[in-house]
Amino acid sequence: MNESVLIGNAEKFLDGIRHNWIKAEEINDFQSFIDIYMYLKNNLEELLELRDTMEIKGYKTPYRSLMKYGRTPKSEMKVEDMYDVNKHTQYFRMNAAAKKNILDRVKSAIASHKIALGHLEEFAVLSCADCNGKFTGHELSNFIDGNCSCGSSDIKLEINQQGVYRLEIIKYLPLSGEYMVKMSELSPMGREAFRTIVRILKHEKRGVVTTLSLVIKVFEDGRWVRKRVNIDAKDQMNYEREIRHEHGSNARIEFMQFHRKKPSIINDKHVQTALSIGYVKLAESRARKVFNQILDNIIIDLDKLQIYDETVKKAKKMAIKMVEDVYDREHIQDELIHDMLFKENLMDKQGKLNSKLKIDIESRKQLERQLFVEVPRIMILWDIVKCYLSTSYDRRSKYSGPFPNLRPNLDSNQIKAFDDFDQNVVNILRDYMNENIVYVYDIKNLLSKKFEMENKMKGLHVKTNSNAAGAVLLNTTGNIPIDVAAHIFSVDPKDVKFERNKFETFGKPQTKKAKKFLEMIKG
Repeated sequence: MNESVLIGNAEKFLDGIRHNWIKAEEINDFQSFIDIYMYLKNNLEELLELRDTMEIKGYKTPYRSLMKYGRTPKSEMKVEDMYDVNKHTQYFRMNAAAKKNILDRVKSAIASHKIALGHLEEFAVLSCADCNGKFTGHELSNFIDGNCSCGSSDIKLEINQQGVYRLEIIKYLPLSGEYMVKMSELSPMGREAFRTIVRILKHEKRGVVTTLSLVIKVFEDGRWVRKRVNIDAKDQMNYEREIRHEHGSNARIEFMQFHRKKPSIINDKHVQTALSIGYVKLAESRARKVFNQILDNIIIDLDKLQIYDETVKKAKKMAIKMVEDVYDREHIQDELIHDMLFKENLMDKQGKLNSKLKIDIESRKQLERQLFVEVPRIMILWDIVKCYLSTSYDRRSKYSGPFPNLRPNLDSNQIKAFDDFDQNVVNILRDYMNENIVYVYDIKNLLSKKFEMENKMKGLHVKTNSNAAGAVLLNTTGNIPIDVAAHIFSVDPKDVKFERNKFETFGKPQTKKAKKFLEMIKG
């Protein structure tokens, strides 16, 4: 396919996605769910095919072809030739930029579609009336063209109460790959929240050695020869023995360089960006709905605050009409605000604000920061924590869920990214935004215990109820009452108690023979 045609087709396809507005939060039955699910799934398949075609055609490194148009011995060229070379170079640079930009958009769209599908899969439990099968998560791929794998079309939709999902986030994702446009639409505080979330998701694991570069000396044909070799790193590997095994007993290592891999919490920059945009925009939308309600409950004098706001607006308009220069305008604006507030008895001659008004202004600033910066951060971190606590290591390794490319486990360095939540913000989320959330002291310890428990159970084939196990950790490590912990994970308190008893006896001998055997080993 011609390059310009490929780019044109990709742009046309992405623009079609942009104009098709999705409202996943309005899903109320199987048909409305499967329509959106299949639309996104088909889009993803098309996008993956576009990405593969582009990468095969060299769109991943489009500027490499320009290397031959680099430095030219211009002193030996005629003016006409130099003009032609510069013109051709400019054309190829524009072409390379177009390739890079369209591939970037396609990759962003792929990341957004994966996130959207992950949230839909967490939301739905589909039950087939004919084969009595129940499907959730990755199992939804069994439904082809809206029918069960058994061929039945009699499907019912139930909401998965134990899933980690936010259907409202889908409409805010850059599904058409235009993440730069979405970022430009963020408010100043939204941009700050966006940067904060991206920094958290980019938190890297301590370096894991993946490969080694070695310089070795080998005795060949009566003389010593230096060679460069690369080998894959393995646990507890004797590198010298490995080199001698491959290159003879005379081989000696002269130089060794370790190459480390540092995977992030979410190891894909486009997924990081899409998730950050989605959560910030969702939190901003919800915060605006409750802002005035919360403000009314915390300020001292609403009338004085309204007079102050009107005064500032009026002073700005007057200053714009009076002065053109920006710096002079700010000075005039401050003088106008001072005079107007003085007349309203809200400021003295020295420019000191009324004490109650000053407290209200500071309270509003603090509330704005809590709602537009802290709320999105806590929302995404809480969802990630719940995702870790309510799933097994195997499931996180095999299936992406609502957070594609999420690391199946975290090391101590990555856990540091999970700062403790502000309790006031948690209360706002619970009381005003109806979030099923609870304040947990030392959330890092909660995650550490989860990964520690999984390491102990590795290879033992012990069956656990993942959601009940998450509630147990919330109860024992987070000091949350069992009933509250069970409600957070939508499980029966009896199941939580059963799972807790299992953990308490974990590793202890349960039978007389087992106890006797343990005593014999101890000697």
